[in-house]
Amino acid sequence: MKNIKDIIAEAYGDETDFLKVIDDAVKETGSKAKVPAKTVALCKNVGKYKINQLDLRGKKSGHRDVMGLRYQYYAYTLGWGHTKFTRHELATSKVKDPIIRKVYEMNKMSIFRDSTLQSHVQSDIEAYQIVANLSKGDTDVEPAYYLTKEYYNSFGLRVNSNRSFDYTLAKVSGWMEMNNIETL
Repeated sequence: MKNIKDIIAEAYGDETDFLKVIDDAVKETGSKAKVPAKTVALCKNVGKYKINQLDLRGKKSGHRDVMGLRYQYYAYTLGWGHTKFTRHELATSKVKDPIIRKVYEMNKMSIFRDSTLQSHVQSDIEAYQIVANLSKGDTDVEPAYYLTKEYYNSFGLRVNSNRSFDYTLAKVSGWMEMNNIETL
């Protein structure tokens, strides 16, 4: 019987498959696989705050390699840290990035469709942005729900029946618990 990780790896590929596709695109284009510096900095901060060690329920688990090319490319294709393209442009191959355009032309965009990793990257970065101004042992802090809700509302995003909101909330809550943050 196959486990869930094997099924996901078959559908979307794993780290090795991802790197192979990117390497093929690099060879064919002659361009380097570059992720914008601001995107890399966001990923690095997720690791610094150890948010990458939390699962989608906010519990400590294994960690995602925030300095790995796959994690950073997911952050890049989700639009974090740059304004080079939109999600619509990504879906229609109008992206100016030669590596992503080549991956699209090779019909291998499925390497960017691992929804679990997308959810992790999205919620990791959102959680980092929410907790960035908090310090270990802070007291009298708004509860995680209100911090996350305020963040989402500031961008006009829905909070009810929103899976991304739930994942981000769980990670903010888990991070606050991990760092002994006392709420009001």
